[in-house]
Amino acid sequence: MSARTTSEVVRQATKSLRKARGTSRTALPKPQSNRPEHGRQIFVYNHLQKNHVVYSLTRALKNNASLSQLPFNGKKTVPAALRKDLWHPFAQISFPPGHGEVGLSVFQKLREYRRRHELEWGDEIRYDEKGNFTNKKVRGRKICDQKANSVADIAAVLGRLELQEGVEEVQKGRIGLQGEGSGEKVEVLWNDLNDAEFAETWSENVEHGVWRHHKHTLDGDMDIVPVADGELGGIETLSVEPEKGSKLVL
Repeated sequence: MSARTTSEVVRQATKSLRKARGTSRTALPKPQSNRPEHGRQIFVYNHLQKNHVVYSLTRALKNNASLSQLPFNGKKTVPAALRKDLWHPFAQISFPPGHGEVGLSVFQKLREYRRRHELEWGDEIRYDEKGNFTNKKVRGRKICDQKANSVADIAAVLGRLELQEGVEEVQKGRIGLQGEGSGEKVEVLWNDLNDAEFAETWSENVEHGVWRHHKHTLDGDMDIVPVADGELGGIETLSVEPEKGSKLVL
């Protein structure tokens, strides 16, 4: 029996080691992420002082993505960074599993509507109650206050998902709302249930609840407090007078 040289032993050991590594890679399954499907959840946050509203696809606010949604109304109107102590959860919109593309389309529409509110405003912002022309600082403060408008936008966009006959399905990548008229069931959880009353009506495909955001898990399971009958005053046919200074413009 011939003795093997040291180089042959090393070469054989290297081959065996590579083979073992390749076997372990194929044998071990990829770890599954506990994150919900992208677009399945939309998180809405509200600024405590200025009533800014930003939409996010992640539970944690991202600095650049959130700052890009704030309107520029002059010098120092957009901060250099977010102060997370001034932002608090406002609402969460959830779609059924496998319908993330509908959520992404709704997310796009909500941002489009909010941008129109910031650019297409009428005399209620231009003039005060006495009919005098408001200064730039007051106008900027009114434009930043999008809390009531955002609730009305959510009701309007989700209402377009209500089941309708004769509505053509929007193809992926086209301008429009994915799932329009399909009867898509949507769940809206509110930090304060009274905020839902900023909208005049809600469609029947929308269910409401209280957002206990501190008890949520990463896989999308939610601790839901159902809304009792009549708690929102019949929210499907709700028509309320907004408080002074609130806006319900669509």
